[in-house]
Amino acid sequence: MRHRSRPQSLLFVGGVLGLLILLFFVARFLFSSSQEREKAASIAPLDQEAERFFNEYWRRPIAPQGPPPTNYTEKEASLRPEACGSCHPRQYADWKESLHSRAMGPGPWGQIIDLAQTSPDEASLCMTCHAPLSEQSPLLAKTTERNETAYEKNAHFDSELQLQGITCAACHVRQHRRFGPPKGEESSAPKYPAGTPDHAGVQRTPYFEKAEFCKGCHQFDPENSLLVNGKPLQDTFREWQNSIWGKGEASCQECHMPQRRHLWKGSHDREWVKGGVRIEAQIQTESSRPGDALELTLEVVNAAVGHKFPTYTTPKIFVRAALLDGSGKTLPGTEQEKIIGWDARFEEGEWKEYFDTRIPPGEKFQETFRWTSPPQAKKIRAWVEVHPDHFYHVHFYPTYLKSQGLSPEGRRLIEKALRDSGRTPYILFEKVIPVN
Repeated sequence: MRHRSRPQSLLFVGGVLGLLILLFFVARFLFSSSQEREKAASIAPLDQEAERFFNEYWRRPIAPQGPPPTNYTEKEASLRPEACGSCHPRQYADWKESLHSRAMGPGPWGQIIDLAQTSPDEASLCMTCHAPLSEQSPLLAKTTERNETAYEKNAHFDSELQLQGITCAACHVRQHRRFGPPKGEESSAPKYPAGTPDHAGVQRTPYFEKAEFCKGCHQFDPENSLLVNGKPLQDTFREWQNSIWGKGEASCQECHMPQRRHLWKGSHDREWVKGGVRIEAQIQTESSRPGDALELTLEVVNAAVGHKFPTYTTPKIFVRAALLDGSGKTLPGTEQEKIIGWDARFEEGEWKEYFDTRIPPGEKFQETFRWTSPPQAKKIRAWVEVHPDHFYHVHFYPTYLKSQGLSPEGRRLIEKALRDSGRTPYILFEKVIPVN
């Protein structure tokens, strides 16, 4: 959710399903050609025309599409992703792998299914990013004569479309018209057989390539949303905007949609994260005699992430080190740990910040681990673990399941989300160093 304070309101769009925890890696921009750099540097600040476009295009919930043109085929009139995939197979295959397609997975849906009954305002607010098409909502808001908000059944509701999350149409279809970016490389453009229905073509605009296109669901308003220690719960766009990447106009799409792929990879993808950070570990002391001090320094550099690493409260990065014996087993009592992340939790009716050790773009996290060397110590193991869904798995889902009044279906979905969120951690870096 955006800014509510109750524990039900924890559907962070960017971290949905652990979600939509998206890391804006812009490593590709580092190695771009001089021509590409000049193009990026020449991009003007957002003008009034662009502001108008984004305000109108992303007015949510997205207005009902209305009846399709009479000359449209069934596929052209459909809002289902599979209909789009019949002519755009690569984009559809990418989307199915992405977290966008699971934006209404068991975690979000397990909450919304009950909120729709108990608090339709909150359910509607969640849906504006998790399933933003009007056709995905069973209820539509209307303003009464007393200027109050009431809800009525949506005659065009599609229950299957609802659970498909952030669909192709959410970004590309308005009033049954198709919108998209300027044409890319001609060699990569799909070739369609003659006579293929083309839904009256596509209206192309460069605004699809601007970071502001992603802002609506990846930035909470710092003036009108809840702040935790002065910070919005979701501040990704501003983190990017204030970084060297934002000042150079290396947009979200540059890294999360390279070659216009529709994968939107982020903290759940090990190889993707490896491309954005640099990690080094080295022993600082030479002697390994029993009783001497052993020191190891481990450094994590936010080398090419376009915002803080990590950007949301959801992931945690565990930086760990331990002493090993001659057989490679960890010596009891020698494992040490530091955490990179933003630990903010909803407790006793309010949000509390425990720590914020996230790494801003271009900066680093450095920790020195120290031990008094035991005689059995032969090696030091240093490793970094990424837990993309830590907040949900450790704090939110277990607490939510203790709530009163959960429906059987809501409880089943949250229990599944809890199991799923426990399967996402991975080791990002590991190094075993002999002691002297």
